[in-house]
Amino acid sequence: MNHRVRVKDAGAVVTGGGSGIGRGIALALAHAGATVVVADVQLAAAQSVVDEIVEGGGHAYAFACDVRERQQFVALADFSWSKLKRVTLLFNNAGVAILGPALDATERDLRWSFEVNVFGMWNGCQVFGSRFAAHGEPAWICNTGSHHSLAGTYKNLAVYIMTKHAVLGMADALRSELGDRIGFSILCPGAVSTNLWDSGRNRPDAHGGAFQGDVRRRDASRTFGLDPIDVGAMVVAGVESGDFYIFTHPQDIELIDARHREQRDTMARQWPTGGSEAHHRTPQL
Repeated sequence: MNHRVRVKDAGAVVTGGGSGIGRGIALALAHAGATVVVADVQLAAAQSVVDEIVEGGGHAYAFACDVRERQQFVALADFSWSKLKRVTLLFNNAGVAILGPALDATERDLRWSFEVNVFGMWNGCQVFGSRFAAHGEPAWICNTGSHHSLAGTYKNLAVYIMTKHAVLGMADALRSELGDRIGFSILCPGAVSTNLWDSGRNRPDAHGGAFQGDVRRRDASRTFGLDPIDVGAMVVAGVESGDFYIFTHPQDIELIDARHREQRDTMARQWPTGGSEAHHRTPQL
């Protein structure tokens, strides 16, 4: 993709913007000169971030949005264009996490996690992406994945890892199909000091109701995790640079290398001669 997007004077939308990485992205955007719509399932949290931005001399608006609900995303888009007149940046950031042994996960656990982490991302990509493509000017969508999008080597995170692999696949497929019109990034954060491990507090009754998160993991992320403000600055810099992958922890190269090494070694063992004549005639469909 050849075009770049300007953050300065841009209209930007951030979901899950009321806390954590979303808050960091919203503040970084405002600092860079964008006008921001901060969307969150909790309106009071979104408004609190808007107040921070306004007190710092920036411009922002709050909007309540449950990303699972497509019509709420349509309403968010309508609101954003009505307030900002011109929107070119979407940060699909809202996400949740469930911990526990893989085989103990319930259908409701999976449905809630996929509704927020995958369908919520898709709602944003489709609703905003359709408008971006129709307008024809440079635009960008950044989806928040995880370093768990890169590998599944962590225990008790099976459901979360499944959803974050899907987020990577979604972003990769969309840039392949739409990359000549819309830019795409996937944020792959490592440990960040956020409320992710407390996201069960917002689980609706239809999916099992609220639950207490992993206190140990929550406390560890708050103690050792990166400051979301710093992560927000990384995200804005990555989007302005046109990066597809935005990493927060350089040591995650070990995850990338381990998977790549296993794939290459397996391929070399299974096909030491590089394949047959039939393989080389087969088109990549």
